[in-house]
Amino acid sequence: MGPLHNVKTVRVLDTAVLDAPMTLSPMNVMLKPAGRVEGSGRAGYVINHNTDNTLATLRFRLKDVKMRAAQDSFKIGDRGFNAGSFLIPAEGNPSDLAARLSREVADLGVTAYAVDKLPEVAAHALSVPRIALVHTWTNTQDEGWFRIEFERLGIPYDYISVHTLRDVSDLRSKYDVIVFGPSRGSAQSLVRGMAKREGEAPIPWKKSDLTPNMGLSPDQTDDIRGGIEITGMANLQKFIESGGLFVTVGGNSALPIDFGITEGVSIVESRQLQARGSVFNANFADRKSPIAYGYDERMAVYFNQAPLFQVSAFGGGGGFGGGGQGQQGQQGRPTGRGSLTDPDVPQGRAPASAPAQRPGEDGIPPEFQQQAAAMLPPPESRPRIVLRFAPERELLVSGMLAGGGELAGRPAVVDIPVGKGHVVMFANNPMWRHETHGSFFLLFNAALNFDHLHVGRPAAPRSAAPPTGQQQ
Repeated sequence: MGPLHNVKTVRVLDTAVLDAPMTLSPMNVMLKPAGRVEGSGRAGYVINHNTDNTLATLRFRLKDVKMRAAQDSFKIGDRGFNAGSFLIPAEGNPSDLAARLSREVADLGVTAYAVDKLPEVAAHALSVPRIALVHTWTNTQDEGWFRIEFERLGIPYDYISVHTLRDVSDLRSKYDVIVFGPSRGSAQSLVRGMAKREGEAPIPWKKSDLTPNMGLSPDQTDDIRGGIEITGMANLQKFIESGGLFVTVGGNSALPIDFGITEGVSIVESRQLQARGSVFNANFADRKSPIAYGYDERMAVYFNQAPLFQVSAFGGGGGFGGGGQGQQGQQGRPTGRGSLTDPDVPQGRAPASAPAQRPGEDGIPPEFQQQAAAMLPPPESRPRIVLRFAPERELLVSGMLAGGGELAGRPAVVDIPVGKGHVVMFANNPMWRHETHGSFFLLFNAALNFDHLHVGRPAAPRSAAPPTGQQQ
């Protein structure tokens, strides 16, 4: 429970702790920290981003209040603040800001600091996105846990079906963020949906004499047959390219991959991995990404067997690329023989040593970059790995794991620019059955910063012009 809530836990072996005085708290009393405003400054307020989920609640409760997100960590006196911390200026905000903020932070258990001068740190506007949560008509159990958490935390959203993606051509005019929660089936089955055959009667999901309780459903239809369809995929692509954020979770990440919306990410099949619903350590590969705001270097995530992402500078998969490096847990093992503790030394020849790569490099040899310039997306459009599964020895926290080398080092969260927008893919499930509170803010960070996900991306290196006749 500690790792899944991103809470540091310590094992106590000294049984003397059981003799310490204790106070019995009634089970029907909800305990929460006391929120408050500290200080008397008048320039504005600063709230540390510590990935407490009530920070997302606060942003939506104060949706008319201008807030900014700090793009780096900073200090005010001796007090440190994480990247992503909320900066709330007094100027330009409602006159009753102080009273409203004081009331909300007290209710939510958040501490705000009133300051005489807002910190001089790069920052961008913190959005209040219009969110849609997509469901299929074949199964709503897995994505229903997202509904529970959104509603519990007061995150407003529209509950739409795959048919909305199919039937609404201008999704961007209605939504900023579309979240496709966990769904069962392949990309093809999600697009095709339940077969719609000539001569067969529609299959409704709505109130009737036979099904009166369906009238309580948050979404209803005259016919559940059909899926996203090709039209819906075209609508999704237009939504993303015009500045929207599309979030996939688990297997439905194959949708933008298989239907050509994204490039540089593929899904590979496992051969030996057995990781059926376990908790694994993951390390942040890109602390500058807004999706990483508020987190430490490492966190634990819930993952269930698939997908295994592979990131490459090339669209299809494999080959060169920052994401493929060391993903099999076989770094420095040229033949793949032996074990993790048994040196893998090729006999009869000196082991090849790979050239060292600086962080942010894509690993593509310069001579090949010129050759393949026409096939390579520009650096600013390449996938950005935010979170990776830990090395094999450090991977397992709890549950089943065999063949962990196939998961070790794999991307867990990937951000792919598409036009003016982004696709963010989760290999882990950030909202699994009310258990994974510690990873909720990966999703909230992506949503609140949907229009600034490019922040912190390394500047594209200057390269020589390609030879005459080659495209760049």
